[in-house]
Amino acid sequence: MKTLTLLFLSIALSMTSAAARTEILFSPWVGYTFGGSVEDQDSNELSVNGAESFALSIEANIDNGRLGLFYATQTTEVERVNSNVSIHYLHFQSSVYYPVTKQLTSYLGLGVGGSYIDADWVGQASGFSASIFSGFEYPLSDTIAFNSQLRWLGTVVDNETSGACSLPAQQNNSCVIRFKTDWMNQFSLNLGLTFRF
Repeated sequence: MKTLTLLFLSIALSMTSAAARTEILFSPWVGYTFGGSVEDQDSNELSVNGAESFALSIEANIDNGRLGLFYATQTTEVERVNSNVSIHYLHFQSSVYYPVTKQLTSYLGLGVGGSYIDADWVGQASGFSASIFSGFEYPLSDTIAFNSQLRWLGTVVDNETSGACSLPAQQNNSCVIRFKTDWMNQFSLNLGLTFRF
């Protein structure tokens, strides 16, 4: 994770120096992220519960689009077992903007980077991840815009490692879970404000 963080910091610094004369956009997001599944020792599929998520993006305008960094985090649990999961994404992203009306603008973008998953059954906690996102932006003033977004987040996970989990008090059986496949898909619905500097 340290290598991944250093890589993104160096990209951010080079972007900052290159974009010193351009407009910088800062967007805090609040959303709901769902998707992902694990399986128990009997091959029963258990879903990673949907939960609120938080994100930040820092971007610079480039031609008809934007280039920047995106960070998102979610803390949730696996259904029917007492197992918490924290998921973090850090992506380098690019998007293209299309005017819909005089005020409303739509956009489509791609992101690549890494994810970090903190859970008992995860052996390799960090891995490659990617995203595809689309949304609408509506200006509220010259420096603030309302933003909405739908984002797919995919990440490579370690499905070879399993871990013990705790069942609810009324069930006495032991439990072992692991990721169902080596690729986890999540979807995120986000609302945010974009500040221009």
